[in-house]
Amino acid sequence: MRSSTIVSSIALPVLILFGGCAADYKVAPSGFLAEETYASLDDGEFQDQLVTWSNDAIDVEDYRAFLVDPVELRIDADADARDMTDEKKAELSAYLHGQVVDFLGADHEIVATPGPEVLRVRIAVTDVRKAVVALNIHPATSIAGFGLGAAAMEAEVTDSMTGEIVFAMMGGRRGSPFGLEKLDPWGHAKEAMDLWAEHLAENIAERGMEIEPPTVAG
Repeated sequence: MRSSTIVSSIALPVLILFGGCAADYKVAPSGFLAEETYASLDDGEFQDQLVTWSNDAIDVEDYRAFLVDPVELRIDADADARDMTDEKKAELSAYLHGQVVDFLGADHEIVATPGPEVLRVRIAVTDVRKAVVALNIHPATSIAGFGLGAAAMEAEVTDSMTGEIVFAMMGGRRGSPFGLEKLDPWGHAKEAMDLWAEHLAENIAERGMEIEPPTVAG
């Protein structure tokens, strides 16, 4: 019995150590953004596992509406991606698109075509890692980082007429070991998408366009 207790007391710190290393989640650029945009992001600001860049030469107060393109999925054919059906891919794309529209559309018009005073939003999901629910049920493995899902993205906001870049961001995020998202194989991916939509809206609001979070029905 004592031997078992000693092994357990050693195993948990080891799990946490390796779990912490696994939490370093980075994804290489996918090619969705232009080379000059990636170069600008090299000098960007880090915000909650995202790197962002803003074009200070453009005043976003001159814009009144957003055109949000359908979200692209640019993910490698790895084990997690092979587990995704076409229906699931479409669902995740639509989910992120909906979150972005909800946040940006709370106080601004969402339009379907380019035009004057319209900002265009382009987003790509560049990686998705499926959560392992069986590992997330146990507190030790969940807190250690094993079994957590993840996702990565790239995005840019441009003048819809000229194509000039106003804002860009990219990054990846692992899910939290706390909360019910870990019990859904794709819950952590959606959790990351929620935060991306919020960050996008917050960064544009900081540039001068006032954007309020969407109202959540009670």
